[in-house]
Amino acid sequence: MSKLRLVLLTATLLGANLATARADIATTPADDTAAGPAIDGFRGAKFGMTETQVRAAVEAEFHPAAGAITRAENQLQHTAVLSVQVPNLVPDGGTAAVSYVFGYQSHKLMEVNILWSPEIDPKTTPTMLYQDGETLQQYFAGEGFPADRSTGNIATPNGVLLFRATDAASNAILLILSGSISKDTKDNKSILTPTTLTLAYAADPMHPDVYQLAKGSF
Repeated sequence: MSKLRLVLLTATLLGANLATARADIATTPADDTAAGPAIDGFRGAKFGMTETQVRAAVEAEFHPAAGAITRAENQLQHTAVLSVQVPNLVPDGGTAAVSYVFGYQSHKLMEVNILWSPEIDPKTTPTMLYQDGETLQQYFAGEGFPADRSTGNIATPNGVLLFRATDAASNAILLILSGSISKDTKDNKSILTPTTLTLAYAADPMHPDVYQLAKGSF
């Protein structure tokens, strides 16, 4: 599966989970002290940066080899995507593909998707995905997001939403463990064999800066 295809799958998961979750996450905090941490991007790459600025941030952060940062166009959404593979974002957690998505109209950073999968790193095992997911879940749970803006451990059709949170600006974080689900007939339990761990940061994902046909076009 190509990196761009993985980015498209992540965007689909992001939109679906947020669309079904808005009812139980408030969009405005009761007061500034209850707002919790801001979600403004991933490490040195901040929402609103240009491709040039993000590329510089990635080079300063990860020191990739020449040509390791690739650029692609999402033909459906008319967005640009910079991608780079980074080892050990989670210590001993395998190599992840980090993709930076730039808006259709703004051409500014609007989303960062981070994926761990055997398709990216053949050494990645289901156990590693479980461990990476648990490590990140505990990390975000300790970040201080208000209870009315965060949740987790929610079953999805192909896995589990480990963590979800929004900030006062309606930016969001999603952590999703997905894979194949089988049934243990002896205990009548569902068993998840994970194949992908997805961590997504998105700027106002309910109003994404992507190409859409104008209303009344057809």
